[in-house]
Amino acid sequence: MSKLDRSLMPAQQLFEIGVWRSPIFMVDRIADIVIGPKASITAVKHVTFNESYIAGHFTDNPVMPGVMIAEIFGQAGEYCAFFNDVCAAYEKETGRAAKRFEDVAEIISTPEGRRIIKEQKSQVIGFLAAQNVKFKRVVYPGDTIYAECRLAFTDTQGFNHFNVEARVGRHVAVEGTIINFRTYRDKLGSNVAAGISR
Repeated sequence: MSKLDRSLMPAQQLFEIGVWRSPIFMVDRIADIVIGPKASITAVKHVTFNESYIAGHFTDNPVMPGVMIAEIFGQAGEYCAFFNDVCAAYEKETGRAAKRFEDVAEIISTPEGRRIIKEQKSQVIGFLAAQNVKFKRVVYPGDTIYAECRLAFTDTQGFNHFNVEARVGRHVAVEGTIINFRTYRDKLGSNVAAGISR
């Protein structure tokens, strides 16, 4: 099995961790993840005619809306930051560090890992603060998008800057940057007051 065919966890668990729901739950599976200061993630989205937004975009020539591809990046970046937090908490408790896909898969299958996921899910809130993406190729129903987010840096305000790229086969469909901000519920009031919202 190639690394792009594997899945970090069942889709139902991804659904439970994420805050998104139909029709904009945009990550079918996580095919790769790297943990640490240069974290990255590869998320997979299968585009089908059943997507509610396809019917009107456009009736005679259905294509994937660009804003929905950008949403894949936002959700993938949030999963990347979430699992980075989970693995950091796990290392703090157990002394065991995670770096690669296999490490993360093992951690999240343990009772300690599942407990930390639940705790992080209850506390952490993510926001897509900004995006700057360029569309290079049309994506059609039947295509599979491999969306990669690579953490470039985290600035002094806590914003995660990701370089992003979406591929269909060997072809780059979209590339650019996004900025995700992550905060905890007890800090939400001051951040919203500063104008950070999604």
